Amino acid sequence: MAVTAHKLGPGVLSLGESGTLREFNSQVTNARWTPNVDQEDPIPVLSGDQIVDDPDITSVIAGTFLQDYGVESLVKWCWDQRGQVLPFEFKPRNDSELTISGECQVLPVEVGGDVKTRNTSDFEFPVVGDPTFADAAG
Repeated sequence: MAVTAHKLGPGVLSLGESGTLREFNSQVTNARWTPNVDQEDPIPVLSGDQIVDDPDITSVIAGTFLQDYGVESLVKWCWDQRGQVLPFEFKPRNDSELTISGECQVLPVEVGGDVKTRNTSDFEFPVVGDPTFADAAG
């Protein structure tokens, strides 16, 4: 198999319903879907076999975006939507078929930082349930 390595972007990161969809694309400098696997250690039994529990897999949609301080800013949007569970879509590259979608809980983000600097806010929104990985074929 040949080596394949893509760069992130240009792509899509959007949250919300049709009509109230909020696109993060133009402000995001880092975007990722991150799984977290929590699994107990296997339990050995006398026969030499092991009992392995199913893993508990959770995930987040996360990243970093440039702050702006207007009434339509992402920092204000995150505050206004705090606690809400909204649909999301993350497409790492527009010219690639992979799209990750699902629902996530919006949480507020930090505002401010160093003076005379283009400040950023990190976000980490817990994914509710399992996301869907889709491609052009479905």
